[in-house]
Amino acid sequence: MYELVKHAHLTIIVLTFIFFITSFVLTMKSSEMVNNKLLKIGPHILYTLFVITFIYMVSVNPLNLYPGLNGWASSKLGGFVFYVLSITLALKWAKTTVWRVVGLIGAIFWLVMSARLGFADHLKVKGSNADANAYIEFGQQLGQSMLAAIC
Repeated sequence: MYELVKHAHLTIIVLTFIFFITSFVLTMKSSEMVNNKLLKIGPHILYTLFVITFIYMVSVNPLNLYPGLNGWASSKLGGFVFYVLSITLALKWAKTTVWRVVGLIGAIFWLVMSARLGFADHLKVKGSNADANAYIEFGQQLGQSMLAAIC
């Protein structure tokens, strides 16, 4: 069951990003399609499902990764909050194109940082007692593998 919810959680994340990019492009084009009910209500439904799947995965995980008790889960939750705030900046709060692009970049940044943290398996196992060098080593390994993939 955990794997099913985990895959649903990841699918929800992808769908929220697709909805965001679609709304962002339509907003930048000043299209009337941005007022489509699906584009207005869909993300809120997805955010709710995201939170439900997050709560489920945190409550049944075998590694005791609870927000507030473990830095990993708290960082993931904080990344989600900033991701949503960046989307809100890009689509609602921003009145100029520059601030909309800042919101876009912020949303992409927080999504990538949360995803990167999600793949840091050895940090989850070590928990909150992990030393700072573990994260630095993971970042260096990730950077080297990304550089190798590009080249």
